[in-house]
Amino acid sequence: MQEIVARAFAWGIAGMLIGPALVYSLMLVVLYSDPGCRSGSGACQLDVAINLTVGVVVGFVLFFVVTLIRGIHRRGREDET
Repeated sequence: MQEIVARAFAWGIAGMLIGPALVYSLMLVVLYSDPGCRSGSGACQLDVAINLTVGVVVGFVLFFVVTLIRGIHRRGREDET
């Protein structure tokens, strides 16, 4: 079990690098697709610090949990055989 958690933690660290890029790109797409933001109003400005912090947290949690579940599932299949 320790190797599964270590692998999940390593993938979580990778998610901390990938997550902010994905979240920030998604925010740009959402803001660009909103017609009210094209006029340059102040309500549509990006708060970089908050978006990147959310991206780091979401990236770590998502990658960690998915890798942990996959590892546990894989170990369960190996134990059955």
